[in-house]
Amino acid sequence: MDKEAILKQLQTWTNNIPLIVLGSGASVPFRLPSMWTLGEFLKSSISFADTDDQTQFEKFKVEFDKTGDLENTLTKLQLRTNVLAEIVDKTWELVNDSDLKAYEKFINKEIEFPLAELLKYFLDTAGKKVSIITTNYDRLAEYATSLAKAIVCNGYAQNHIGHFSNNIQSNNLASLNGYYGQVNIWKVHGSLDWFKSKDDENIQLPLRQSIPKDYCPLIVTPGLSKYSETHNEPYRTISRQADSEIENANGFLCIGYGFNDTHVQPKLIAQIKNNKPIIVITKELTAKTKQSIIDNKCQQYLLIEEANSKDTKIYSSKFGEFVIEDTSYWELGEYLKLIIS
Repeated sequence: MDKEAILKQLQTWTNNIPLIVLGSGASVPFRLPSMWTLGEFLKSSISFADTDDQTQFEKFKVEFDKTGDLENTLTKLQLRTNVLAEIVDKTWELVNDSDLKAYEKFINKEIEFPLAELLKYFLDTAGKKVSIITTNYDRLAEYATSLAKAIVCNGYAQNHIGHFSNNIQSNNLASLNGYYGQVNIWKVHGSLDWFKSKDDENIQLPLRQSIPKDYCPLIVTPGLSKYSETHNEPYRTISRQADSEIENANGFLCIGYGFNDTHVQPKLIAQIKNNKPIIVITKELTAKTKQSIIDNKCQQYLLIEEANSKDTKIYSSKFGEFVIEDTSYWELGEYLKLIIS
């Protein structure tokens, strides 16, 4: 294995400005809850006065205790309306609390934020426009965009009360004075900032500490409900934009993404099988990631994960498998040191 050759390939693919795909692993370093943590929180924080609702929720707890897999548990249950609504609200509360704590640390400069550095680097070399697709609800992509001094384009007017539109992205926001560029952020499962009113209006209410009265969060929880919810706005337009970004991308940089999502994964796999390069960096590659890329005989990939608690393991379509000792290139901050000199 020629280490210099592999690092040069990483630099070349990254400098072509790939589409960024953020998964839940990108949020874990900032103490956003894992699926298991969320499941435990739901178990301990939800109860119902209605007997039928409570009976179904008891089935949820039994199933989750057996598997520890929140998505599989919710997929097995056709949730009653009240149970689903309570799970959505409690999910929002837990993720939002963790998100706002991370936000406080960002603005106080208590922690480093390599995603912001990556966006700055890309905006300097990509004609002032970068795109992110994420399955996460949190605001980390928006915080990183703000720290990179770019404007957010996510389908909503960037006001304190922002309306949704299916054509905001058609504006050339990258040309606005006072910004370093434009970052398209397509949140296919919704956002902590998005709500639906009792009149079915989709609005963005940034940085809420609680859910407004008579509103429900626009986040799609794991399980059966996400398949029906995503046929409605804003998800329909956002999914269409995400599909377009994937089809037009030069390549892909996946950060903490496990290839377990039915909305992003199929389009992504189709493009990488069409010889578009993909880089995946994550603490631990999922079996689904290896199956989707290596077993699918994709021709241009670099998959990077932790090994032996102190090393980096790389799977390469060109160079095979190898370990680089005493490095942590699977962490975005360390990865950037290879790219930004």
